[in-house]
Amino acid sequence: MSNFGSWEVNVSTSGYPQKVASALSGLSDKLIGVEYKAIAYLGKQSVNGINHAVLAEQTVLSGKDTKNVVVLIFNEKPNDMEATLVNIERVVESGGELGGIKVDVTTDIPEEASKALTDVLHGFVGTDLKPFAYLGSQVTKGTNHIFAAEVAPVVKDPKVSVAIVIANSLTGELSFTDMLGTKNDALQLGYAFTWLKRQNTSLNGPLGEWP
Repeated sequence: MSNFGSWEVNVSTSGYPQKVASALSGLSDKLIGVEYKAIAYLGKQSVNGINHAVLAEQTVLSGKDTKNVVVLIFNEKPNDMEATLVNIERVVESGGELGGIKVDVTTDIPEEASKALTDVLHGFVGTDLKPFAYLGSQVTKGTNHIFAAEVAPVVKDPKVSVAIVIANSLTGELSFTDMLGTKNDALQLGYAFTWLKRQNTSLNGPLGEWP
C-alpha cells in the first residue's frame, strides 16, 4: 500500500480504469485544436480523490501537425460518472529543425532502438529497466533513442518509477527524466551509473546523467 500522496506505479499499455477510459474517449472532442492518443496507464495517487496518470501522444492540429508526448493527470471522485482532466504536462517535445526530436510513438519497440539500449546497458548492474514504449529519436552525435520505461534501483524494497530514458549507443550515454516526481529513486539510478563508470574506467558501460 502506497503512502498518501505518493504515486503507485502500475504500467499497462492495454487497460485503463473505467472512469479514466470514459474520459479519454471524449477528450479530443472537448479540447479544440489537439488530439490525444493514449500510450499507457502509468499509475495512481491518493490526493483529493484518486489521481490517475496516462502517457499520451499529443497532436497539435495546424497547417503542419506537430506531435508531442504528454502526461495527462485525471482526478476521479467517487460520485462522478468519469474522471476529470486536471493537468497536461509535456514530457517530449518534437522539434521541426535539424537536430530536433522526431516523435514516433509505438509500443512495438523497433529492433534498432532495442539494440541501442542493450548496447548502452551492457555491463551495468545498477537498475532494472523495462521499456514499454518507444517515443522517438533525435539525430545528434549518433542517434538518441527515446523510450518510456519502468525503472527501479537495485536496492532492498525498491520503488518503481516511470521515466523518459534516452540512449545513445555511439556515445554510450543514458539519461533519465522522471515523469511522476519520484525523484529520490531516480536519483539513485543516476548515482549508480556514475559510480559504476568511475569505479571501472575500462568498462565500456554507460555514464548515467540526471538532467
